[in-house]
Amino acid sequence: MIADYTEAPVCHVDDLVDGELKEVRVGDTDVLLARADGQYYALFPKCSHYQGPLVKGLLNGHRLVCPWHNACFDIRTGHRLEAPALNGLPTHEVRIENDQVFVRLTTNQESLENPMVTPDEAITETYVIIGSGGAGAFAAEGMREGGFAGKIVMLTESGEAPYDRPNCSKDYLQGKAPDEWMTLRSEEFYQDYGIDVRTGQHVTSLDPVTKRIELASGEAITYDKALLCSGGKPNALPGIDVDLKGVYSLRSLHDSQTLRELGKQGKRVVIIGSSFIGLEGAMSLRKLGSEVDVVGLENTPFEKILGEKIGRVIQGWHEKEGIRFHLGRKVAHIEGEGTVNAVVLDNGERISADFVLLGLGVKPRTDFLKDIPFEKDGGVKTDAYLNVKDGLYAAGDIAHYPTNDGFQRIEHWKVAGQQGHVAGLAMAGKEESYQAVPFFWSNQQGKRINYVGHATKVDEIIYEGDPEKDDSFLALYIQDGQIKAAAGLKRDQDIIAIRELMHEGRMPAVETARDGVKWVKELKKA
Repeated sequence: MIADYTEAPVCHVDDLVDGELKEVRVGDTDVLLARADGQYYALFPKCSHYQGPLVKGLLNGHRLVCPWHNACFDIRTGHRLEAPALNGLPTHEVRIENDQVFVRLTTNQESLENPMVTPDEAITETYVIIGSGGAGAFAAEGMREGGFAGKIVMLTESGEAPYDRPNCSKDYLQGKAPDEWMTLRSEEFYQDYGIDVRTGQHVTSLDPVTKRIELASGEAITYDKALLCSGGKPNALPGIDVDLKGVYSLRSLHDSQTLRELGKQGKRVVIIGSSFIGLEGAMSLRKLGSEVDVVGLENTPFEKILGEKIGRVIQGWHEKEGIRFHLGRKVAHIEGEGTVNAVVLDNGERISADFVLLGLGVKPRTDFLKDIPFEKDGGVKTDAYLNVKDGLYAAGDIAHYPTNDGFQRIEHWKVAGQQGHVAGLAMAGKEESYQAVPFFWSNQQGKRINYVGHATKVDEIIYEGDPEKDDSFLALYIQDGQIKAAAGLKRDQDIIAIRELMHEGRMPAVETARDGVKWVKELKKA
């Protein structure tokens, strides 16, 4: 706490309008000032996730959204409303006197935990979480936030407690993020809240009828309620020799550590797959000093998701850093006597390689489930509350959840975290349907692309700004006569506005988007 309780006038009562944000100084402390419904609020000015500048975000009612990764907070309490932030924001006292707004500093902390109950050993009811990714981490806290005081057991094959998985392909792989940055919560946190994180645990079966989970160790656990957030298993390259050394995927902290050590040695790497993980891996390994070649089936990176124009621009960013592309090509085979030494393409081209990184996407890890119907891709279908059946829930990469456009399965960290939180609350008895609009971000050569919404096919793309000429642009993806998704570079507030409009069912018509002036006015209304 701040001993002298510093107080200072920060503005006139009419200086801000509803929905406006301003960063002010109180003594030596930066404070975020926000106005909503005629009231002023004062908060810590940086996002508790990655310290993003919240003044550059967007305020919608009492919802404050971070510009970088769209974490969301309630300005009245500072509580975290949405992933990827785990913690909320400390607040300061505000008072009005003689048309002046005064802020009184009440804390110097950077974050606060959402209110959670402490465990009660007298309660024997047991909730089990299978998986320790974003969904599992947020679910455990959601259970305690929802008032569940019984036993929580988290089972994970990983050797670590929940950590920041998205960073495995970015700063951590580049050696710019120390190990202590990666852990989401301390060991003491999980002990204090009675969350039993059991690492190195391989689940071999789950029977929803008997509510029994069997582990490879021979141990069996019965549950009252369970959450499936087992994530995805990296897709393999068909026909590859499973005993061939030097072929890696990038899915875990261990994978990132292994690749980082190889990258530092200046080795030649061939990356098979030209989407987000593949190109983030290419960027990071190149920064470490590796020679990097990327092989992709598409003629342009991200062509199906972001469109050909943006894909060409991103390819150019990577080529400028010395990354070579071999696009529109399949891998014929991988050469090597016990260890990789080359990748041969379908056109006969041979690319020398000391190791290979596969970035071919993932498939749901659900093979341990009994008596649960699978979707075609191996995922499981849930209801609006992420319930599968009889006390069994699912979240994250494996979950097909209902939307107005049918069922969707989304493989994004923010989606997984928010689904886990909703599922955890529901399991604790606080049911709120999952209705969040999908959002993800990707770092491509130091440029953050934000994407909101979901389009299964793209009929047309409407651009605000030219991706090939401007350093800031917005792309709107049209499907069946509606704006279904948007991507942007340095258009953070626009992306947030679009997400809020999508969430509230107020997206403008496509014809409005074609008129730049009308479109800007609609976004400002958000």
